[in-house]
Amino acid sequence: MHSRTRSLALCGLTIALITVGAAIILPLGPVPFTLQALMIMLALLILTPKEAIATVGGYLALGAIGLPVFSGLTGGFGALLGPTGGFLVGFFIGVLLAAPLRNTLQRLARRDGSSRTGMSTHRRLALLVDLCSLILLMVVYYSLGLLWFMYLTDSSVSAAFSLCVLPFIVPDLVKAAAALICVQPIRAALKRGQHAQAVQPGER
Repeated sequence: MHSRTRSLALCGLTIALITVGAAIILPLGPVPFTLQALMIMLALLILTPKEAIATVGGYLALGAIGLPVFSGLTGGFGALLGPTGGFLVGFFIGVLLAAPLRNTLQRLARRDGSSRTGMSTHRRLALLVDLCSLILLMVVYYSLGLLWFMYLTDSSVSAAFSLCVLPFIVPDLVKAAAALICVQPIRAALKRGQHAQAVQPGER
């Protein structure tokens, strides 16, 4: 029960953080610049695959029913069908693909690293796994966002790319780097909290 409650709390907190990130907006054309992607990257790296998928899926569901959780505090099913809808759906598909892949690669890295490599090598492998997961996430949401924008606006590949992808590559790489830097301290804090909760005597 404790584990289920903790998992639900983490998912709810992460949805709140994604919403806050989406509210921080800097207009850069048809696709606004927000911290939404950073929060989703952290969700991918910190949560279990099921938690990450449930979190992003729950976030989109809340937005679809009209809660103002998308960029600029917008909501409604129309937002998913608008010019940036492909990126929103891409977040979910990206996490759906990247989270299980990351989990599998982590297990392989731990199994391979436990017997033949030192701690520093194991950490480098873990960092590489996280980086590959983030790259896959970005490729998926850029691809779906680009294709949907092209379909909706009847834009050419080059025009859509210059509007929806090119201005965001460097900022998203910076977000990915920030996520990689922040993830270890956050994981450590969560582990300490989980350990402290486990050693506390039961209360009624």
